[in-house]
Amino acid sequence: MHASASLSRRRTLRPAARRRGSLLITALLLSAVIALSLGSFLSLASQSTNLSYRGFYAGSAMNAAETGLEEAMWAIRRRLDGETGVWSRAGWTIETNGAARRNFPLGTISGGATSRVQIFVSNANLAGAEPFVVARGIITPPSGRGPAIERWIKITLKKRSLFSTGLVARDLITFSGNNASVDAYDSRLGAYTPNSFANRFARGSAGSASVRTDRVNFDLGNADIWGFVAVGTETTASLYVGPNGTIGPFGTSSGTVAPGHVSTKFTANFEDITHPTTYTGTGAYSPGDISSATTLPRPARTTTTGNGNNAVITHHPADVPAADGKYYYNVDSITGSLTIADNVVIRITATSGNAINIGGNDSITINAPSAGKTPKLEIFTEADVKIAGNGVANSGRPEAFFLWGTRPQSRATAQSIDISGNGNLSGVVYAPNADISLKGGGNSGNVFGSIVGKNITLTGNSAFHYDESLADLDAGEPLGLNKWDEFVTHVDRQSHSHYFDGL
Repeated sequence: MHASASLSRRRTLRPAARRRGSLLITALLLSAVIALSLGSFLSLASQSTNLSYRGFYAGSAMNAAETGLEEAMWAIRRRLDGETGVWSRAGWTIETNGAARRNFPLGTISGGATSRVQIFVSNANLAGAEPFVVARGIITPPSGRGPAIERWIKITLKKRSLFSTGLVARDLITFSGNNASVDAYDSRLGAYTPNSFANRFARGSAGSASVRTDRVNFDLGNADIWGFVAVGTETTASLYVGPNGTIGPFGTSSGTVAPGHVSTKFTANFEDITHPTTYTGTGAYSPGDISSATTLPRPARTTTTGNGNNAVITHHPADVPAADGKYYYNVDSITGSLTIADNVVIRITATSGNAINIGGNDSITINAPSAGKTPKLEIFTEADVKIAGNGVANSGRPEAFFLWGTRPQSRATAQSIDISGNGNLSGVVYAPNADISLKGGGNSGNVFGSIVGKNITLTGNSAFHYDESLADLDAGEPLGLNKWDEFVTHVDRQSHSHYFDGL
């Protein structure tokens, strides 16, 4: 009985033991699966964290490179302002080829990574070619988060000019005349050659920055533009070309607009101009009105006031230049002939009416260069201008005559500038808040130079010739961004790595 009962108990216990073993194996298998899942999850989380950090570091490397660019541009601007010692500051090194280099840390960022930037500036003293800058932002992650991350940027700079386009209007450009035309030449190559292509190019340019679509912003009429036109609107609907008008290269048929020679969405900066402040002290004079034939700068002279026993004789020494070599004059108005024999700057003190009103046989004459002098005239005026008579004679040098319209945009009425005359007009007019009318040389004259205004009208048979040398004139911001590149391939970086050798 006892043996039988014991056997029976053993028989009844075996299935339970087997069940416990199965449960144990199942639990172990589940634990293994959970462990593998947790391991995979932790690995994925770690990878995601590293990827997140490296994405953050990539952005930080770009920030470091852009910081380097800003540092370089700040130094370049200081150098342009005349600070010759700017490159000797704060770790910059000047190379024998005139380049400047710098390597400096930017500190520790989130996650324990370190940041630094290396900078290379070509032609740092701006004595020759326009410079370029290469910046290399480097982020070194902490141990275990992979190799360093770098971003490389190169920018090239270009001189800015208010006169990179021949005719620029804030609103409307109108050609009123059947034989009006626009082309280009370069005064550095000599005189304009009307009958050959030695110094005559189909690169004339005109642009209206108006974005109004409810009117014509560019009325070409029947004029020929040998070159390019730009309009501020998104379409060319604001451009009117007559049946005999032409836009394109030499040889383009009448009534034709050549493909690629008209662009849209044209913009320009129309900055208000203020007159120079150097009108006191040595080199600054106030002669009042110029109503009779006058030469500036004035030579030594004697004046007499009063009559008889009351006469007063005054001896005046010759005018002397200011420290910058220019002669500065405060003038109430100009109504008589004016001859310029050196580098002269005139501020018209009147703010309304005709500040300059020349007609008859009078003229503004700028002498040709001689005896080590290169005469030049700059006039700053807020009032209206009328130059007729014999006009402006300046030996065919547009850079020798600048007319700056200083009327601000806030004034309710536009400045009026009317320039004509019996001879060719060579000069530069910048008056972004003025209505400008040009008619050079009567029925067969030419206008050479560059014009910026609110509205521009060319009347008669005048031909406008844009002087491409004016695009190199500095104005306000002498250097601006011309091209921006990021180097992402090994080949690109390798070809520029020598800029940072030894840093």
